[in-house]
Amino acid sequence: MARALPTLDEPDLEIALLRKSVGSLTAGRLSCRDCGRTPLVGERMYRFKRHGSVCALCRPLRDAEPDAVELVRHFERGHTVRRIVPSAA
Repeated sequence: MARALPTLDEPDLEIALLRKSVGSLTAGRLSCRDCGRTPLVGERMYRFKRHGSVCALCRPLRDAEPDAVELVRHFERGHTVRRIVPSAA
């Protein structure tokens, strides 16, 4: 006897694909420990040993000096195609 397989309707499939893509985008992204905001490219993130990383907007809320200051880079940095110009021999 054949079993009926569960099927997804088109709206269910769209929602499932959207959730999967949003989850994969946010997986490796930096976010502020205090406000949860994702910093913009070129913005500075301040790293504290005890408190994690905070954005430039939340930095004034901390009295201590940060252990490191990092510049937020584009996610494709280092993965782009570069043109190599051969040197003249």
